[in-house]
Amino acid sequence: MPPTQLALTVRRRRARFAVRLSTWPLRLLDALLTWQQRAAERRHLAALDDRLLKDMGLSRADVAQELEKPVWRS
Repeated sequence: MPPTQLALTVRRRRARFAVRLSTWPLRLLDALLTWQQRAAERRHLAALDDRLLKDMGLSRADVAQELEKPVWRS
């Protein structure tokens, strides 16, 4: 590989690494907000009465199974 081509390849790799490095805080924030939303939705689901769950086609066992999941699992 010619030296100029090698230098260009190294610059491209560094640029891609810099982009990935700069986006990790945003990806982390997005994950945290998603987990917070899931936790809130599961709390709301747990608060529903049996009549509403039946209207949605869910049972208490379905709700219990959903509540057992960690927030990072959808």
